[in-house]
Amino acid sequence: MFSTEQATTHRVLAKVVPRPEFVGSLHDDAMARSLGYPAALVPGIDIYAYLAGLALAAWGRDWLWRGALRSQSLRPVYNDEVLQIEAGPLERNAEGEAVALTVRNPQGTVVAEGRASMLHEPRPEPALADFPLVPRSIPIPPGAPQDLRPGMRFSAQPELLTPAQAAQAAQEFFEPSSLYRDEGLVHPGYLQRYALRQAHASYAHATPPIYISAEGEHYAPARAGEPLNMSGVIYKLWERKGHHYMESEQLIIAGEPGRQRPVMRVRRTTIYQARRSSEAGSRTEG
Repeated sequence: MFSTEQATTHRVLAKVVPRPEFVGSLHDDAMARSLGYPAALVPGIDIYAYLAGLALAAWGRDWLWRGALRSQSLRPVYNDEVLQIEAGPLERNAEGEAVALTVRNPQGTVVAEGRASMLHEPRPEPALADFPLVPRSIPIPPGAPQDLRPGMRFSAQPELLTPAQAAQAAQEFFEPSSLYRDEGLVHPGYLQRYALRQAHASYAHATPPIYISAEGEHYAPARAGEPLNMSGVIYKLWERKGHHYMESEQLIIAGEPGRQRPVMRVRRTTIYQARRSSEAGSRTEG
């Protein structure tokens, strides 16, 4: 699918799949239109998932063991837009292959950028001892800008997907491959959604999260029927134009206690508290 000689172009229909948490957000068509947008905004995690579909088609199932993907949202993507994804020439080096990805809307405007890669050999697995699991505490600690510091850890609640739920998750991302359904694997887009949801729920924030960028490095796929858990830490915090940003790292872990294994390392940039004037229309990701 990717060529070493020239760029290749792929088309994807972007759609918002209704979810309960989208009601009243910019992913809700009625709310988005009431705020002056032409249609509901497609979550940034869904754009990540579309790019993951291209990577899987290019490198096959081994990409879920040795691949990586970075995606950065630059401008809104609206429901029912046909996106044009340009994959640059395939780059090769001693470690593996990589390709730059550019996403354009129907007007030709760049709305997202990314990079997908595939290693020749599996990357070394992180030591689980370096990634402590922190149970969710009640009450949830405060998450205003004055309450947070780099080095603070996220808590998490374990989650388990049945094969039917895992297949449904892949379908929600309009995944063209049947691999996830046939082999009972959890889609990387869902892992990103789980990681962001758990991170944001770790603290009591004033607004829903807004996806900016994410990078996922694969160690092995998560399988339906085994518990998911997450360990993560805040790396950097800053404010710009009234928005409060967070840079973090998370390790998604799968398996029963005593038999757990790393699945995907996630590095993410998120607006964890939007400026006050935009609270009513904050984008909800997850």
